[in-house]
Amino acid sequence: MSMPSLEAVASSLAARQPAPFALRLRLEELTLLVRSNSAVVMADLRAYFSPFALPAEDEARPDLDFLLLDGPVEAAPVELAVRPHLPGKRPDKERAADLPGEDGAAEAGRMVRKQATGMLFVFGRGVNIALGPCAQNRNQLVNFLCARYMERRVAAGWVLGHAAGVVRNDQGAGLGLALCGFAGMGKSTLALHLLARGCDFLTNDRVLVEPREAGPWLHGIPKHPRLNPGTALGNPELAPFLARALPESKRRACADLPRAALYAVEDKYDAVIDECFGPAGGPSASPVGRSRFRLAAPLAGLAVLNWRHDGGAFTARRVELAARPDLLEALRKPPGVFYLDRALETARLSAPQCLAALSGVPVLELSGGSDFSAGATACLELLG
Repeated sequence: MSMPSLEAVASSLAARQPAPFALRLRLEELTLLVRSNSAVVMADLRAYFSPFALPAEDEARPDLDFLLLDGPVEAAPVELAVRPHLPGKRPDKERAADLPGEDGAAEAGRMVRKQATGMLFVFGRGVNIALGPCAQNRNQLVNFLCARYMERRVAAGWVLGHAAGVVRNDQGAGLGLALCGFAGMGKSTLALHLLARGCDFLTNDRVLVEPREAGPWLHGIPKHPRLNPGTALGNPELAPFLARALPESKRRACADLPRAALYAVEDKYDAVIDECFGPAGGPSASPVGRSRFRLAAPLAGLAVLNWRHDGGAFTARRVELAARPDLLEALRKPPGVFYLDRALETARLSAPQCLAALSGVPVLELSGGSDFSAGATACLELLG
């Protein structure tokens, strides 16, 4: 199979059918334009990204442009291959091929196939196209938008991390806290406990640290937490908020399940922040500007979850991250297939670069037995 150029592939896909439905998002100072051939896809994304959606009449020039073409699974126009994968990850989760440029560049862009859903993604040089059953795969569309947004930030020298983030506002300072931990430690759950105590939400699963002379800033992505029924219904502190994330039929089906059976249910649901944690204890009807979802704040602390379910007494203690390289690895996140090599040439990916970006930031290690209530209290004390 011959290898067409990025420009040829993008032009062929864009010419297939009109994309009259549009959505503009404002992520800090950047504007994203999202276009689609599907009114259903666009309405779904407008609701999901509502804290960041611009008015329909806004015609701000986009910094990033996306084309989402809803349709059946299609054969890739180029031969795709399995890429090197991280230990513990499924090797055939994605297949990809680098696309040359019309100017002869070897890697002008990339095509990626998600094997489980058949979705195809083409990107590079301002091109960002998703093709396939978009309406059935909103989470992959959200991940695509967020990854392409993060690549731009990483290329500007921001540090990419694997963490959740919250902002404490009760003192008017708007201080950001990053929450990291190895897989299964519960960083997103701890973030939700902090929201239940009045914090705002900043990010789920991915953080960006921007070095500044006056101190680093913590930035997030517009992705809501995804949770299973056990997290939504199994914790008395969170259930009054997170039960709203589940459909009524699922709440009824899970109402009488024993705790162990409840946590074994693996269905995933988006916990839309303003619907779960809006004002007055109910779904948010707040005007633009009052969302509980933020995207940036001065980085005032880092909490590292290093606990176990059966780890004994809970402990929270301050540590020096430079002396604990094992904890630093809980935060570091290697870029994936949606980051082009040329964008990573200016990225800060090494451990020393990560440590330099966090210089002077207080670090709290949460160890012993996992205790989300005590962990939330310790995090608030760190910020207070």
